[in-house]
Amino acid sequence: MPWESAFLDALGKLKIIKRAALEAGVTTGAVYGRRERSEEFEAELQRILKQSDGSQRAPAPSHWKRMFLEALAETSNVTASAGRAGISSREVYKLRREDMEFARQWQAALYEGYVNLEMEVLGYLRDPEPARKMDVANALRLLAAHKETVAKEQAVRTNVSTAEVRASIDRKVEEIRQRVMREKNAKAEHGA
Repeated sequence: MPWESAFLDALGKLKIIKRAALEAGVTTGAVYGRRERSEEFEAELQRILKQSDGSQRAPAPSHWKRMFLEALAETSNVTASAGRAGISSREVYKLRREDMEFARQWQAALYEGYVNLEMEVLGYLRDPEPARKMDVANALRLLAAHKETVAKEQAVRTNVSTAEVRASIDRKVEEIRQRVMREKNAKAEHGA
């Protein structure tokens, strides 16, 4: 793809997919779609995100929160997100305890990450020949483990009770589980 080089260069500098996509003039959807279809692109993206040459300076205080929250929405990983933002996990947890607005933004970022994971799992299950492997069982465990967090955020966003949202999440996770079982059985029947 013509935009890949510009995106990967920007990612090397910025370490945040959303910001690198913006700088390269592509959507994050294009980036995530390419990740699913190309193991080489995914490997290069992961290499860049893990790479640290020590030349990065900590971002200005006004920027690290935004960087942290963007990374948290992408990864659902506090430690990795804090690292990308140039701040310690201890400091972000401390701020979450002290700043209710930051705590609310944290929850919203986790919710976004949950929704992204759910879409990735569904996309993977709907693809008859996925380009890359996915550990669906672990993805389902993660979705189930965070259903309380998601239920609270959905309740806030839709003004319904947490119990109603939790029941909806349980139904979705069960539907995904059933689909996985059907696909396993179909593959077993066809000797795949």
